[in-house]
Amino acid sequence: MRYGFVFPALLIATVAAAEPLSRREAVERALLVNPGVQKAIADLSALNGQKDEALADALPELKLFAGWNRYRDPSLLNSSSFDAFPPELRDSLRPAPANLNETSLQLRQTLFSFKIGAAIKAARLARKLGDEDVRRARQSVALEAVRAYNQYLLSLEKVKVAQKVVRYKERQLETAKNRYAAGVATVLEVLRSNVDLENQRTQLLTLSGESDLARASLNAVMLRPVGLAIEATDTLTFQPLELELDDVVAAAWRDRPEAQAIALSERIYGHLVDVARSEARPSLDFYGQWGYSVRQPRNFGDSDYTRWSAGITLAVPLFDGGRTRGKVAQARAQHDKTALDKQQLENQIRLEAQAALDALRVARSVLGAAELNLAQAQRALDMTDANARAGAATFLDVLDAQAALTQADSQRLFALYVHANARAAVRYVMAQDVLDLPSQAPTAPAVSLHPCLAPGGRGASPCDSVAVSQSVAAEEDRSQR
Repeated sequence: MRYGFVFPALLIATVAAAEPLSRREAVERALLVNPGVQKAIADLSALNGQKDEALADALPELKLFAGWNRYRDPSLLNSSSFDAFPPELRDSLRPAPANLNETSLQLRQTLFSFKIGAAIKAARLARKLGDEDVRRARQSVALEAVRAYNQYLLSLEKVKVAQKVVRYKERQLETAKNRYAAGVATVLEVLRSNVDLENQRTQLLTLSGESDLARASLNAVMLRPVGLAIEATDTLTFQPLELELDDVVAAAWRDRPEAQAIALSERIYGHLVDVARSEARPSLDFYGQWGYSVRQPRNFGDSDYTRWSAGITLAVPLFDGGRTRGKVAQARAQHDKTALDKQQLENQIRLEAQAALDALRVARSVLGAAELNLAQAQRALDMTDANARAGAATFLDVLDAQAALTQADSQRLFALYVHANARAAVRYVMAQDVLDLPSQAPTAPAVSLHPCLAPGGRGASPCDSVAVSQSVAAEEDRSQR
């Protein structure tokens, strides 16, 4: 039985079963099921209930009561003047058990209160605060999904680079064997090639494991089984994005849900101070009741058995032992804390914006240098390989050239990964869609790249290293200005 086709068959089945997935699809699925977003939505429902509860205090309260009671009341026998009654009258006044049926409508309405208006305003602002919390949770989950997707893309590209190196070293080992068979190479060269190939295969296995872990992390963000196969349809590409720090901070402070939450919290605590103060202020309430009280159920509806009452109550707090003063002090302390939270958020936003813009600038410069190094490393490897076949270069020279090419390619991939994450981070700081294209964001003119650094420029005519270095240096100087 042949087992050589088992692994390829399983690999083909796995690839066929892999589900195509783009960044936007990953973000959309994460937003649908992420517990953080669902929790924020649940909190929003609770705030809606609190708003309705506060509004109910300003509306009439109407209740229907119905009851049956059987009683025996000897209060007349306990009267102090009962003994003065004639004996025959006292004998006729013996209490007997009786039934009492009652039904009534009770109405209560607050006519004036310092508390209700402030409480309703605070509850409405809290509802808006809940909207901002939902928006914050959605943006955080979107950024997390984008980063997980980019991490998976980087791991896949690393595996591809390692596979390419393995194929090259396999050809190199075959060449060494042929040279040894022809008597122009030693057995040491064959052994070195074999060891180098096995080391690279071990590296490939390590990178494959990292890729599986990155895929599991992406599935975990979407709350799917971590072993589910994914076919990434997007790639790590360079998209120019250039912004000034002050513009990013201004947009963030204008649109960030955290900034909106700070402003809403300041207003909410201001109203809560008024709510606490109202505990020591007068209130005016209306109370009314209408219904029937009968011994015989057949008398319901008879106007002779109706019972009603109505009244207005004025409550003026005089002394509560300092309870209201304590509540006011607590509410004022919470209100004052919002100023400190605002200052802390301003520093946090500026730090996040600076970090994201620095990552953009560094990744752009590293990418330019990596593109140049990759082209030169590939050319150096081709020349060294040709010289080795002609006997003008050693085996170690080939290994050094191959290592330089691998390092340049890895640096290019990592720079693309960092730049993609930095772009998403900048949009996150500005409270924009992390998936928007640069042309849809308020950006400065696009960054121009040297022809050798542009996509497709590497395989054209040889690049002038001096011109490219000058182009990168000018670009860095422009970004610093």
